[in-house]
Amino acid sequence: MSFALPKFNGFQEHKMDPKYRVAIPVVWRPEEGEQLILQESNRYGTPCIRVMTLAAFAEMERNIREHVGSTIGQKREALEALYAGILPVTVNNQGKLLIPKEWSIRANIAAEGNVRLVGRGNYFDIYSSVDFELVDKKQKASVLEAFGDLGIF
Repeated sequence: MSFALPKFNGFQEHKMDPKYRVAIPVVWRPEEGEQLILQESNRYGTPCIRVMTLAAFAEMERNIREHVGSTIGQKREALEALYAGILPVTVNNQGKLLIPKEWSIRANIAAEGNVRLVGRGNYFDIYSSVDFELVDKKQKASVLEAFGDLGIF
């Protein structure tokens, strides 16, 4: 039985440049010309920018379409909200990803500010470094409460 880690794991500290671009780690970069999907998101009430592959986005869409207990109208509403909140992007030839200024501001990310890129398996999130510390603390507490008996965390 073989096991492969998901593409997006670990975390990296980076600095936004003055034009709201951030360098993507080499191992996380898509193939040249391959699109990524940006989504405004949040964790524990803290805003972030989610960055997904097309496959990860398709899985998210499929989860909505196949959600048990939702009406067709509710699924349509959820899909409309999903599509309205995304932006297809590409990484430039220098390995940088442009985050729209308005999105960056809403996610508390400043030009030339420190950000944390956090691997989440099939996607990664971009937080201001200060906001990530809050999210990380809340997530660790939640995981410890639910899975502390396993002795893993």
